[in-house]
Amino acid sequence: MYIEITEKAYTMLLKQSSTLKRNNLALMYDYDGCGCVVSGVIHLVEIIEPTERFVQGTTNIDTIPIWYEKQYEWVYDERMVVDFVDASNSYRLKSDNQIFNSRMKFITKI
Repeated sequence: MYIEITEKAYTMLLKQSSTLKRNNLALMYDYDGCGCVVSGVIHLVEIIEPTERFVQGTTNIDTIPIWYEKQYEWVYDERMVVDFVDASNSYRLKSDNQIFNSRMKFITKI
């Protein structure tokens, strides 16, 4: 999967985390409390070390590796875009076919 991170999203990620450049970024699928696995929500999460449950995506940003959980690969399209939206002060995950999350959170667990 190819994950494009727009310049605006990249700038905001670095503003929100001073440790991101030495860690990793992951798209994490959360369906707790949603009632069904197909009703989940995707978040951006800063992680230190990906585990075996992750697959590395390709991206246009070479300074931050990006990962996604392989068991939820079916959720995503082959080409995804992470952008930042000023009006909602949040990230947006989209593809050419749909918007996956228009108010995506960035979570730093570190």
